[in-house]
Amino acid sequence: MIESIKIQNFTAFQDLSLKCSKGLNVFIGTNSTGKSHLLKLMYTVCSANKPVEPKHSLDPARNILDKLNGVFKPEGKVGRLCRNDAQKASVRADIIPERFIGFGISNDLDEIIISENQEYEKYSLVPVFIPPKEMLSNFPGFTSLYLHRELTIDETYFDLCQALEMPRLKGEQNAQIQGLLNSIKSACEGEFLFVKEQRFYFKPVKGNMLEAELSAEGFRKLGILQRLLQNGRIQPGISGPLFWDEPEANLNPKLVKTVVTILLELARKGQQIFLATHDYVLLKWLDLMVKPEDDILFHALYHNDKGEIELNSTDDYLKICPNAIDDAYADLVDSEIGNSMGDLGK
Repeated sequence: MIESIKIQNFTAFQDLSLKCSKGLNVFIGTNSTGKSHLLKLMYTVCSANKPVEPKHSLDPARNILDKLNGVFKPEGKVGRLCRNDAQKASVRADIIPERFIGFGISNDLDEIIISENQEYEKYSLVPVFIPPKEMLSNFPGFTSLYLHRELTIDETYFDLCQALEMPRLKGEQNAQIQGLLNSIKSACEGEFLFVKEQRFYFKPVKGNMLEAELSAEGFRKLGILQRLLQNGRIQPGISGPLFWDEPEANLNPKLVKTVVTILLELARKGQQIFLATHDYVLLKWLDLMVKPEDDILFHALYHNDKGEIELNSTDDYLKICPNAIDDAYADLVDSEIGNSMGDLGK
């Protein structure tokens, strides 16, 4: 679980400090305000280590370097992640319970310099990153291809495929998780099955089973969530943070309510979640469905007058400022009203 992160001169960020909710963290902002980069950086911090094993030493600098290269895909050297012409970049992340890691990047070197380390290697909660593109239809052969060929696709897709191919948990799901799985099945009018550990199929409530590629893409995104709940890669209180970039991508707005319901229920059960969105429907459902006791923060990223990225965080939907999504929706409503009124008021 990430408690906070401080970034200097990393990619688009000059100086940014973020305090995180233990529950749901929602990032909004226009394009190029660094939402995806922030999610990927936090994912890197959470996933670049492994549990300490007897008789084995760990090199956090090597692990972080490899993960940054895999997730961000800088060409040449990791120093390209330094902002513009800055000589150095630095990151400090506080991880609960009472662990932290600080590291630096030099723009002329392909290495990570550890500046602070408090038991980072002992952080063992494995995170999950769901990128915008679904992977059920691209799953067959992807892991092997990624391991043996140079691809420009970032490592979050490879990591997701590895998470998807994990076998289901033994025994019956607990009632809470089973309720979420039932919600997904009802929304999709069927469920996804991993057949012979090779590919995914969609089994509708009525009709014949289909290859995942022949099912609706929006259903496939929910199918990813279904699989991760079934195999325990998302397990509130046990698994690491869930990062989801644009969960609304390819979803009909009717399905967004289901996604929001599931995310809120997971957060209430102890799952830390980070998501980035451009969608008014998703944001508004969060506003309507959140409860006073929910642990939620809205993080608005924006460019200041000097062009630098800044951050405002609030637990109140009405206090999100600036709210690029609401502003765009208001412009749309104003234009529609103007069109319907014709020349009146001119």
